[in-house]
Amino acid sequence: MVEPKSKTAFYFTIFIIPCVVLYILFFIAPFIKGINISLTNWDGLTPKTPIIMEKAQFESLVLEKLTKKSDRDYVLKIYSLDPEDNSYKRIAVKGLERRKLERIFRKTKYEPAQNKFVGLENYKKVFTGKVDPDFYPRIYSQQKYTATSDLPSAITRKEFEKEVLKNCRTAEERSIIKNAYTFDNEQNAYVLNPEYDSFEITTPLYDIAESEHNSTFDESSLDSFISGVETASLARNKDALAEEVESFISENKLSGESASTVKSTAGSLYTAGELRNTLEKVWVVKRMNMGVTGFTIFFAIFSVIGINLLAFALALALDTGIHGQKVLRSIFFLPNVLSMVIVALIWSLLFVQLLPAVSGVKEWISDPHKTPWLLVLVSVWQGCGYYMIVYLAGLQNIPTEIVEAAKIDGASAVQRFHYITMPMILPAVTISLFLSIANALKSFDLIYAMIGPTGYATGTVPFVMDIYFDAFAKKQAGMATAKAMVLFVAIFVLTGIQLFTMKRKEIEA
Repeated sequence: MVEPKSKTAFYFTIFIIPCVVLYILFFIAPFIKGINISLTNWDGLTPKTPIIMEKAQFESLVLEKLTKKSDRDYVLKIYSLDPEDNSYKRIAVKGLERRKLERIFRKTKYEPAQNKFVGLENYKKVFTGKVDPDFYPRIYSQQKYTATSDLPSAITRKEFEKEVLKNCRTAEERSIIKNAYTFDNEQNAYVLNPEYDSFEITTPLYDIAESEHNSTFDESSLDSFISGVETASLARNKDALAEEVESFISENKLSGESASTVKSTAGSLYTAGELRNTLEKVWVVKRMNMGVTGFTIFFAIFSVIGINLLAFALALALDTGIHGQKVLRSIFFLPNVLSMVIVALIWSLLFVQLLPAVSGVKEWISDPHKTPWLLVLVSVWQGCGYYMIVYLAGLQNIPTEIVEAAKIDGASAVQRFHYITMPMILPAVTISLFLSIANALKSFDLIYAMIGPTGYATGTVPFVMDIYFDAFAKKQAGMATAKAMVLFVAIFVLTGIQLFTMKRKEIEA
């Protein structure tokens, strides 16, 4: 018996209405609200209708602007004058009452300073680079040595040759640097010659004869003299240097031999000062900070590629019918079951304690060069198990008779993979790419748990984490929401293009 169309339509309507209502409540309404917030400079706290307002200000900016008596009465119903501090205070309102009060305030064109309509200003700042300098990729100069600090006792061969000598612009600068450092084969580094070492240079000053008999010749006065000589040396001021030396000799009534020692030491410090200035000038390296957008793109590309390749390889291995297939599948899937916070803690222990002890390399997760790759590694390890299940399901849905027929026809393993496996597993590839791209662009918890706010220093802050800091640390909810809208559009466009492209390939296959 065929049911009438009206009855079918009725059942369909009953089924679809709750879905539509929930979709409107939990997606459409928040999305529209988000657009409204992104057009303001809201700090996340200040309401559109003030909780407390001075009497004169409230009457001039609000009450006098209301032409309707009903609006004035409603506002005065919500606000009451407190004679103690001469201000109007608002009672708690919510729901329809709050919306009505906001509509009335909108008529007065009153806007709190931290909740004003700014139009597309937030979006303009995002797209014109007028947001935080760490938002977009940038090249910056890193000063690896400052002249006011002690000279490094050793510089690695790579740093000395690739960073120090390479930046010497003149033969004189190169000569100053090379005369001060000697290559040590055992350390595989350039070691500072003793005649440039401040400790070695100043040691004779503490051994002169007057130090034992002259009460004014104490360690503090000697330290003050050394500091003055170093200051004059860095300033390349010979007059100031001579003045420091003569003053020290006369004040402490030094003998000719001791005075000679002081002058010799001052001369050595003056020469070391030239080296310090030169090293500060040349030991500057260019660094690349990927910024929020750069790291997000980097993380998305390499985590998506790594997760899908590893997941597909594991699925192919498990599909061969090896012993213990179910156990291995559970083991590979287990990291996906773990909480991201637990995963972050486990890997943080490895990077902070175990790997430095085993490898001898101290910096892992704190090294800006290693950190992005380490985060990709952890993401791949944690996520590949889930997509392995998706690929494995796709492989096991390939009809065995097609594979067997291909074997009978003499098709090699490579040919079977190219002409049978890949075309028939494309639906699994489509959904895996879709999910992994969206998840990578929305990554937050793993990176936040492992890096936190220090990610700005290492250039490893993803888009969502930057939105989080804008909203809750910097109190820029309007800007944060604008960035969230930009991210939503980016994910929507990228995944839309990916789905469209992959679906066409599925049809062609």
